[in-house]
Amino acid sequence: MSRISLRPRALDGLRHAPKDYRLKLNEAFDILQQGLFPQHTKKLGGATNGFRTRIGRWRILFTLKSGEIEIADIFMKKERGDYRRRS
Repeated sequence: MSRISLRPRALDGLRHAPKDYRLKLNEAFDILQQGLFPQHTKKLGGATNGFRTRIGRWRILFTLKSGEIEIADIFMKKERGDYRRRS
């Protein structure tokens, strides 16, 4: 079982998600915590340990670091440039 941590930006995204999507996002967190990947997970290009998964129009960006999953961002996909590296 992996430990999940959320960055402040991810917490803001989770807070702004509609209630029905929050439930779906929490289900994805449960799957990640079991050491599995949710159904629509892809490796991000250029990132050695970065991944994204989609839940409808919502996206979860996360990294894997020695048994820990760090959720970097949760956002609604709006346009093509949404996956560019953010600070």
